[in-house]
Amino acid sequence: MPSRDAPEAPERATVLPAALANINSKVLDDRALRKLVDPDIYNAFEQCRASGRPMDKKDANALATSVREWAQSKGCIGYSHWFSPMRGPIHGEKLETFMAVDFETDELIVNLTGAELFQTETDGSSFPNGGLRATHEAAAYMGWDTGSSPFVYGQTLYIPSAFVSWTGEALDQKTPLLRSGFAVNEQGLRLLRHLGDKESKQVVCNVGWEQEFFLIDREKYLARPDLVATGRTLLGQTPLCGQEQSVDYFSKMSPRVRRYLDQAREQMWEMGISIDCAHNEVAPAQHEISPIFCLANRAADTNILAMEVLQDLAFDQGLAVLFHEKPFAGINGNGKHNNWGLNTDTGANLFVPGDNEHEDRRFIAFVAALLRGVNKHGDLLRCGVSTAGNDHRLGAQEAPPAIITLYLGKLLEKHMKKIAAGGEITGYGKEEKFIEVTPPVADIKANLEDRNRTAPFPWCGNRFEFRAVGGNQHIAFPLAMVNAAMAESLKHMCDQMDAGKDVDEVIRETVQENLGALFGGDGYSSELYEFAEKGGLFHLKSSPEAYQELTSEKNLKLFTELGIFTDREIHARQNVLLEAFATELWIEARTLLDILQTRILPVAMEDARRDDQSGFSSKLLSEKKDLVQQLLSETDKLSEAFLGFPEEDPAQSASYAQETIKAAMDSARAAADKLEGLVDRRLWPFPTYSELLHEHQ
Repeated sequence: MPSRDAPEAPERATVLPAALANINSKVLDDRALRKLVDPDIYNAFEQCRASGRPMDKKDANALATSVREWAQSKGCIGYSHWFSPMRGPIHGEKLETFMAVDFETDELIVNLTGAELFQTETDGSSFPNGGLRATHEAAAYMGWDTGSSPFVYGQTLYIPSAFVSWTGEALDQKTPLLRSGFAVNEQGLRLLRHLGDKESKQVVCNVGWEQEFFLIDREKYLARPDLVATGRTLLGQTPLCGQEQSVDYFSKMSPRVRRYLDQAREQMWEMGISIDCAHNEVAPAQHEISPIFCLANRAADTNILAMEVLQDLAFDQGLAVLFHEKPFAGINGNGKHNNWGLNTDTGANLFVPGDNEHEDRRFIAFVAALLRGVNKHGDLLRCGVSTAGNDHRLGAQEAPPAIITLYLGKLLEKHMKKIAAGGEITGYGKEEKFIEVTPPVADIKANLEDRNRTAPFPWCGNRFEFRAVGGNQHIAFPLAMVNAAMAESLKHMCDQMDAGKDVDEVIRETVQENLGALFGGDGYSSELYEFAEKGGLFHLKSSPEAYQELTSEKNLKLFTELGIFTDREIHARQNVLLEAFATELWIEARTLLDILQTRILPVAMEDARRDDQSGFSSKLLSEKKDLVQQLLSETDKLSEAFLGFPEEDPAQSASYAQETIKAAMDSARAAADKLEGLVDRRLWPFPTYSELLHEHQ
């Protein structure tokens, strides 16, 4: 023990590993931008962000010069407005350089103007647009989303942007998300004012995404034409060792995967993506990363950027990354849980029970609004997660069902039912829960409510987790649907309060009228379907069914009144979604036909010929021969179905794909998968599931 007179030890300087020392080094966030420019320029920029009105030309040019010089210091030779067309999680980029011409001297110079920083133009008719842009009316613009920070990737400064037509109509995923966020802000502030909050000036949507994916060896990926063409295996027996023993979940990563994820995480940290967690998922070769939450528009950008980093790095390291919702049949698919919450600019989390009556009432009021949103607009939430890929996943193997319900936990559900019956609105969440383990383990402070992994929209103590989003989706559209449902319900409640109705009475009636959306049971059980039918909940079994609801009278009114979509925009988006669904299945059917006709059937028939020549006879050989004949027949049926694909009407194409093409593909696959287990492995033309999932370590 040192004596009291011993001198104090000198403070040690904190030494950060390079990975931590470089965080945020390639993102131009507000903190960095504020250091680059004069205060008056930064203030002008903030005013532009808040109002949407352009900066003065001189100020904009000064801002652009500072941004360019910062980017050049990071090795950039040019810039690109980075946007998200309506085509899934694939960003658009138009690579431009910092080159300009001094027309007085005809010399090349380095420059970036304010006009170039804030916007650029391109062709809007070549992207999916649902009829919003024709070839002879093609102009479209990318405009900097100043709420999402520019970042450096490679030698390019990327400027996150919205993408709209010359007429101002949304051609992208981000614009509806931004509009829906404004709607939540406007209606959320109205409710806060009725609840006595006079200080808050903004309600913002925050999101933390969880990205699941598979990693496999790139050579084996390239040897599977179905993976290359469609992102999923259209054939394949379940692996010899799948997820039956739960040995993969949160287990130690293989050295190869660990090196890959460590490097990916470091690159993301440099660009300001706060990856906080990485682990092995339930299925073999499946993994997950997740960041700390941030504003929804920035979260949408960082998710797409993270997916791109994972893809690029996988290529460099001889791996392939699969985001498809169901790349392998019979084992877990890829989800993208979105942890969604609402906060105020004064620091309040609107989905956290409070320390006083005011905060308690606020919490219950906003939960009541969400409860109504799920009950009245479950069709929109289902539509938000509707893709051909996600239809394979929903309702099985840790994915929530297609029926959208709200899970609050036993205690909070009991409290809401008590409110509906006339009880006090406040009072929930005063107790704390601790779990006693045994010394030397300290008591564990636990959430008041248990988890429900089968719930599509559970409460997690301080936010709601939208678990139904697919791994290969752009999160902007699902989040826009959540925001739309929430904003409309907030508006409904506030309209009644504006008309003079008591605040507590509105909260109570909202809970009473929408209890049918609360479900705390097993989402995989038949109980849910009985519950949904009894309560009149939306049960949209397939994506085409969900898409049709977008243009219902209820939803057209919601979108137009809240300013999220115009009538023309939502009809166009419906067409885009229908076409994407039909096209995806058309490509899958075409790919499967090619594989069956040119790879599987020749091998199967060659194997059968060898069996005949062997002179042996057995039940096994007879079964193989029958299966070959069955596969020939099913391939013919698939070919006929494929040739009958309607092309004129998007709704007809999607319906035909769902009802006819999928069934024909499933039947052909069933026969082919049985043959895979019987045909001479040396002849089989593709890597098997076992090889794909286990031979990349």
